[in-house]
Amino acid sequence: MGDEGFAEIAKSGLAMLSITLGPAGTPTFTHEAAVRDLAVWHGHFAKYRDKLVHVSRADDILRAKREGKFAVMLNFQNATHLSRDIRNVDFFYNLGVRQIQLTYNEQNALGAGCTERGDSGLSDFGIEVVHRMNDLGMIVDLSHCGVQTTLDAIEVSKKPVIVTHSNCRALNNNMRCKTDEQIKKLVAKGGMMGITTVNFFVSHKPRATLDDYVAHIEHVVKLVGVDHVGIGSDSSVGGWRQSFPTEKAFWDFHGQFKYKAGADVRWPPFIEEIDVPEKFHVIRRRLIERGFSASDTAKILGGNFLRIYREILG
Repeated sequence: MGDEGFAEIAKSGLAMLSITLGPAGTPTFTHEAAVRDLAVWHGHFAKYRDKLVHVSRADDILRAKREGKFAVMLNFQNATHLSRDIRNVDFFYNLGVRQIQLTYNEQNALGAGCTERGDSGLSDFGIEVVHRMNDLGMIVDLSHCGVQTTLDAIEVSKKPVIVTHSNCRALNNNMRCKTDEQIKKLVAKGGMMGITTVNFFVSHKPRATLDDYVAHIEHVVKLVGVDHVGIGSDSSVGGWRQSFPTEKAFWDFHGQFKYKAGADVRWPPFIEEIDVPEKFHVIRRRLIERGFSASDTAKILGGNFLRIYREILG
């Protein structure tokens, strides 16, 4: 927050950012950490009323764009924040959280994460959480979920679910990436796939390129159509190097999450050409060079997400 940050937002061209609440701590992803970060963000919303709009409904995003403000949606990347209590879904909804990822990388009370050694699928509590989120109008995110947990959530949800930030396993055989089967079933129920710009999820090569990144978008388009893909950068507006300028800084923060070797988490996490505030402009230009129409590019740059937000958030 501050002049430098708001200048980066203006440079980025973004209308909305989704903020992950409460990941850090010992242990990580606790109820207390979520409440702490919620308090911080409600403080930001109060202090910067002339610049920020807290997203409760899809129309808040459009209003922010009309008024020259920046929309912020609050999310969880792990349902451990719920502390195994279904009442906490309502509790956090009422405090403004609009998106919950069912699991992070490991097992929790709802199901298995993508790096868990076994995946028996969504638990009874997980089904209860999904249905309550459906009823309230919350986005169910499956980005880090294991294969069977992902498929179960797609099946039991009464509304579309989404993968906000992942990549295609057909192009990079990494456990954090989604298979063609998962992507097809996701889209068959009305969902969509956001593609991360994270170097080691885009490619097993030491340094992925912008073209390697765009190949994931093209793969989803060929598989299920242009109406079901978007950009889920998985970085700050400024980029990875701004948040973590050195390899040591990266590991000092990310070491707490205890990534397994199969996830291939390594330095650098960024793709050189798109680790800048203007990353969406860079991607847009490359998509047009690759033959995407202006209307299809607009869908990828946010139109597809907005359509699903309208359906789920109202």
